[in-house]
Amino acid sequence: MKKVMLLAVALVISGTLAFAQDTKEKAKETARQAGQTIDAAADKTGREAKKAGRKVSRAAKNTKEDVKDGTNKALDKTEKKLKKAERKLDNQK
Repeated sequence: MKKVMLLAVALVISGTLAFAQDTKEKAKETARQAGQTIDAAADKTGREAKKAGRKVSRAAKNTKEDVKDGTNKALDKTEKKLKKAERKLDNQK
């Protein structure tokens, strides 16, 4: 009877250890998958940030060019008015 009880206890302990080992392996796999998910999310965030940075840079460059064009137009207009004023002065003499 003792041997049967010892065998039963050994089977229960063996089953418990097998279950614990299986649970440990599943936990490791879940942690690995979570790590991969976090890495993928970080990569995507990095790509999106880079893309947004490029858009901001492009917009800043376009704005700079627009301001430059506007300034050049204003200068051209001012030069034309100055030349016109000079001609008027020359004609009055």
